[in-house]
Order: sequence, then structure tokens, then C-alpha cells
Amino acid sequence: MINAMASQTSTRKVNSTSGSYDWGLMTIVVSLLAMGLVMVFSSSYGPSIRNFESPFYYFTRQGMWAFLGLCALFVAARIRYTVWERWSIGLMAVALLGLLLLIPFGVEKFGASRTFFGGSVQPSEPAKIIVIIYISSWLASKGARIKDVRVGLIPFSVLLGFITVLIVFQPDISTAVLVVATALIMFFIAGADLKQLIFIGIGTALTFWLIITNSTYAGDRVQKYWDAIANPLTSADWQVRTSSLAIQDGGILGVGIAASKQNVPLAWSDSIFAIIGAETGLVGALLVIMLFALLAYRGLRTALRAPDNFGMLLATGITSMLVLQALLNMAVAVGAAPITGVTLPFVSYGGSSLVTALAAVGVLLSISRYSSEVASNTSELGKLAYARFDFGWGNRRSRVSRTSRSRSSTSRKSTSSRRSTPASRSTTSRSRSGSTRTASRGRTSRS
Repeated sequence: MINAMASQTSTRKVNSTSGSYDWGLMTIVVSLLAMGLVMVFSSSYGPSIRNFESPFYYFTRQGMWAFLGLCALFVAARIRYTVWERWSIGLMAVALLGLLLLIPFGVEKFGASRTFFGGSVQPSEPAKIIVIIYISSWLASKGARIKDVRVGLIPFSVLLGFITVLIVFQPDISTAVLVVATALIMFFIAGADLKQLIFIGIGTALTFWLIITNSTYAGDRVQKYWDAIANPLTSADWQVRTSSLAIQDGGILGVGIAASKQNVPLAWSDSIFAIIGAETGLVGALLVIMLFALLAYRGLRTALRAPDNFGMLLATGITSMLVLQALLNMAVAVGAAPITGVTLPFVSYGGSSLVTALAAVGVLLSISRYSSEVASNTSELGKLAYARFDFGWGNRRSRVSRTSRSRSSTSRKSTSSRRSTPASRSTTSRSRSGSTRTASRGRTSRS
């Protein structure tokens, strides 16, 4: 009953209190979006002329998707984020239906059936955010019971396994890995035991190993990756080799916008980080890395200040997904990971990916709006996160609710008062005996 009253109180605070948006986060995203538009045009004007007789084909389409994505961002930022908790089941049903329809009706492209309508719509992109919303709602509803294997580990594994299987069937193993990694981070933040995380981690690793070893599509890419891991410049995979050469050609300051000589496949999409490294050099590549590092900081800052557990988990999931996706894309470009179809958020060409990422940032802005003036009411998971990542260097607080801590404090005070009572009694008795002895001495002297 206490937890229910606390939840209702937290909801009323979220509903009634609103502050300003996180303009720092907005600035970071707009900077990445602007850089993406420039690099999409720089890397695609040649293929646009050859294939569509217009140098602006990819650029104009990316601009259209960016406009739609910004509209989605502003709408999501205006909607109170707690609304998504109520819609989580319906959204999850829609996402699962879209993934199921890909099996018979998906359009095959680059060896995988991931899209509808000739490659324009990729259901797995919005499904990633919907899964985060649903898992946030589910974990927040469990509370401290998440430690129970029957309540936490088993249902979580079944849910995550079903979603992952649907994504792997496309096949889209890289997206499945991102979904699982993000879900595990959220499960950890929600309070799962380390033993549960280790169990899920081992099971997940074995599952993906079996999938990759029995899949010609994924096994060939992994084999080429292992063959050239020591020197990506000699890789048998054309995309890895040309991407590494392009980054090498860029040097420190780059060769200039639209001056890259390497014919990198999908330069405006999956391999756009290689073009950034080639045309803007190490300076431009480090700038992109710094912007994503700042995005991680602002996103986790929003999560730690969230006024309730759902907002905390939702902000953590969205931030983790965007940053992990960016790291995976960059790792592929430098030959540190096998080839995937993962785009660089806000930068790569792609309608579904761009609109979904911008809409997710809108949800983050909504959380920051309702948490900027209620920092003193930070969620219990937000306070717990400081202790969980303290690693023993700071004041590591116990994982106890606010009510329990007040009760324990009261009990400590009462115990202290009980311990001090005998001492006060002995002092009183000594003073009384002293006054009695003084009085008897006075009567003796008078006699």
C-alpha cells in the first residue's frame, strides 16, 4: 500500500511539475544532424548523378526524413512521457505484428528481408524503441521483486528471447545484439542480481554463437573479420578494406569535403563514419565521438534526475541504445567489429533510423522537462545508480526504500535513547546519594 501511495504521489508530481527542456542535449543532436546532412551530400552526389541524374537525390530525401524526424521529436517532447507507460502493451503488439509480417512480406535487400515498400520502412528500427518502452514499464512495475527468479529472470528471458528470435529471422543479428545489450543494461539498473545477469549473459552468448555458426549469412562475415582482425587493410571484405583505407587517407585534417578518392560501398549510409574520417580527418572523427560522449552524459544525467522509476529506466534504455549503436557503427568502420547493417544515429542516410532516433530524443527531452524542477525527488533507482557504479570508492548506500530508511533511522535513534537511559539513571542516583550524604553531614555538625 505504501508503494502504491508513493507511486501515485510521484505520478502527481510528474503531471503537475514541468520545467525547461534539456537544450544541451538538443544542441548535440542538431549538430550531429547538420553534420550528417553535409556528409550524406558529400558521399552520395556521385552515385546520385549516375543512378538518378540528380546530385541531390539522397540529400533531398534525407532532408525530408530529417524534417519528419524533427516533427516527431517536438511532438514526443510535448507529450508527457508517462503516457508511453500506459500505451506500452499496445505499442508492443504493433511492433511484434510488424516483425511477424516481415517473414512473409518483407522485401529482400542485401541478403536480408528487413523492410517494406521497397526498402523505405524498416520495422526493426521503431521496434527497438518500443521494446525499451515496454521493458521499462515491465521492470518498473516489478520493483524489488525483480530479484525473485520467478518474477524477474524467467519472464524477462522469455520476453527478450521471443523478440530476439523475430529480429534474427530477418536476419538482422546486429539489431538483435543491440536490443539484448540494451535490455541487459536496463535489467541491471532495475536491480537484478549479478548472478542473474551472468546467467543471461552466458545463455545469450551461447545462443548467438550457435546462430552465427549455423548461418551462412553471418558466419561468412565473422570469418572474414577474424581473418583480417590484425590488419583490416588486407581484409577480404571490400567494405572493410576500403573503409580502412579511406580513414588512413584522411590523416589528421582530412582531404576535404567531397574529395575522398576511395570508392567505399554504402558511403552515405553504413560506411559514413569512414567518409567522415577521410574528408575531415582525425579531428572530424574525434568531434563525432565527442558529440556522442556528450549525448551519453546528457542522457544518463536525465535518467539519474528522473522523478520516477519508469522515467529512469526509459532514459537509460534510449541513451544506451543510441550510444551502443554509434559505437558499433564506428567499430565496423575501423575493422574492430564484423560488418553489420547498423547506421550511425542522426548521421547516416536512412528514413526509419533517423525518424526513430529523433523521436527517441524527443522522449528524452520530455523526461528532462519533468525532472528539471524535481531534482530533490529523484527516483530510488536514480539514487541507487550512484551507489551501483561507485565501486566502493564513495559512500555506498544500501538498496533500501526511502520509507525503510526512515524506519531504520528511527529505530537507531530509539536504540540510542534506550542505551543512554541507564547512564542517566546512574548519574541521577549518584547525585541523589551525594546530596543525601551532604545532608547527613550537615545534621551531624549541627548536633
